[in-house]
Amino acid sequence: MLFILIKYDTMFQIRQGFYLIYAILTAIYLLILFYLPHPVRMEVTAYLILSDTSVMGLLFVGALVLLEKQQNVLQSLFVTPLKLDNYLWSKSLSLTLIALMVSSAIGFLPGGMLGNWSATLIAVALSSLFFTFVGLGISARVSTLNQYLAGILLGGLVMVAPIALFFFTPILSLVFPINAAIDLLILTPEVQTPKGIVADTAVLVCWNILAFIYARSQFMKHVICK
Repeated sequence: MLFILIKYDTMFQIRQGFYLIYAILTAIYLLILFYLPHPVRMEVTAYLILSDTSVMGLLFVGALVLLEKQQNVLQSLFVTPLKLDNYLWSKSLSLTLIALMVSSAIGFLPGGMLGNWSATLIAVALSSLFFTFVGLGISARVSTLNQYLAGILLGGLVMVAPIALFFFTPILSLVFPINAAIDLLILTPEVQTPKGIVADTAVLVCWNILAFIYARSQFMKHVICK
């Protein structure tokens, strides 16, 4: 069932132009990165991945869920044997697939992130899942796009604020998801250690569990049991 849902969501995203939009953006990013000096290429690549591709699910999932609400698709879906968990994972995994494709292209083709590709993919996958789960939770609560944008703006400020701690107390700051992702993205292979990668990954996994629980509870309260 989950595989069928992911296939359906992916085809829907292709028809809605998601892949075309990010193919154009990827081409633009590649042109920029190819002309940057190599010493700054990694930092700029990490910024693009963290600020754009990793949070893509947060931006798009709200539009998808609100469209399904307006078309009464959700009401029809949840009277079938479809499980809510499969629905949430399908939306998150299908959008994370786009994030991984775009990040791989801008991270590896210019050679900016080739040295720590495993840490990059871990950071992108877990960050994308986290932000998409958060977006799903917010979208379940709202009924208009303006309400959703206000919700993700407020949520984004709360999630991005801990970045400041990264420069003052880097070790303690890593308990926040955004800082753990930054740690995975910007540290060079010479500095990164297996223990550090495992620790950052564990932090992101824990936050993903919390975000999934949040998304599930909001759908149960505002969509299914409404």
